[in-house]
Formats: sequence, structure tokens, C-alpha cells
Amino acid sequence: MSEEESSPAANIARISVKVPPFWRANPEIWFSQMESQFVLAGITTEITKFHHVVSVLQPEELGIVGDIILNPPVVKPYTALRTRLCSQYAETEEQRLRGLIQGCSSVIVSLLVCYWR
Repeated sequence: MSEEESSPAANIARISVKVPPFWRANPEIWFSQMESQFVLAGITTEITKFHHVVSVLQPEELGIVGDIILNPPVVKPYTALRTRLCSQYAETEEQRLRGLIQGCSSVIVSLLVCYWR
């Protein structure tokens, strides 16, 4: 048996990760889903997580993190990628509240119109 065949790494098969499309509307939830995929696949290294995320990004997202992709940080590249994407796409608390209020106001207007008829 060759040295390569007897090494533990030679016995490890590639594990498939089901990578969903990046969800711009809620990147924190998307990354939580990715973390679950990584746990199921036994992926613990930052660089492997980094490459899985990069593989699913669309051109708009790639433009936002292009500098990180072209020159990944030596320490915690996945964390840097996650932080940038979340800060770019995550809604602020105020934006979320405004969305809820706007949604509620259209329902209230619809109810009032129905009442007046």
C-alpha cells in the first residue's frame, strides 16, 4: 500500500453540500441555512466554507465581495465574506419596521374601503 493510500485523507470521500441560491432579502437566515449544511457535511474549515459560498454568488454579489474573493484573508476568510454580505444586504431595524407599517397600512386602507362600500 502506498503512503498516499494509507493516509487518513485518502479515505475521505467528498461530501456534497446543497447550496441554495443566495437570499439577498435575508442573508442572516441564508447563512444559518448554510451553517446547517456545513454541519451535516462535516465541514469545519473556514476556507472550505468560503469556497462553497463563493460558488453560489451571482455577479451583483461577486462585485460587492470581489476584493475578498481575489485576495482572501489568511485568517477567517468565510467570516469576512459573511460579514460583508450581511452588512450589505441586511435590513436595518428601522427598514424592517417601515416595511411592516407600510404592509399594515395597505391592509387597513383596504378594510376601510370595504367598510365604506
